Amino acid sequence: MPDISPIKLRAFLTFRLTRLQAQINSQAQHILRAHSDIGQTEWRVIFMVADLGEGTMAQVVRDGKIDKAQVSRAVKSLIKSGYLESRVDPADHRQSILTLTGKGHKIYLRILPLMQERQRHLLADLGDEEVDMLFQVLDRLEAAAQRRDF
Repeated sequence: MPDISPIKLRAFLTFRLTRLQAQINSQAQHILRAHSDIGQTEWRVIFMVADLGEGTMAQVVRDGKIDKAQVSRAVKSLIKSGYLESRVDPADHRQSILTLTGKGHKIYLRILPLMQERQRHLLADLGDEEVDMLFQVLDRLEAAAQRRDF
């Protein structure tokens, strides 16, 4: 049987990234629960639609690397809550274009500074060169994760 002691397990990149993601997700949920009535997937959809100006579910799924079913549920919830509106895409009647409502824009403006402060906190112990290097490494890891020829 292979040696999979906790010390060696902590040396696996995927293990460390999964743990970090769980901690970051928990932190985000704490902020969202304290300051809004939306969850993390809803926030990601609002954030991405705000960034795009308007967008389709397919764009949110593709660019956010979020599960299609999760995005679909989040969009339905956000429309029902009055944060998003949806209209048929005139260029492709199979798709809908999502835009923030006034209420959606308000929650975006309320939550965004909190998330920006959170990012500052997460990066506070790193210097500018380390932050640049971190993002370069993340870009390279994303590219490596797309490859299947290893």
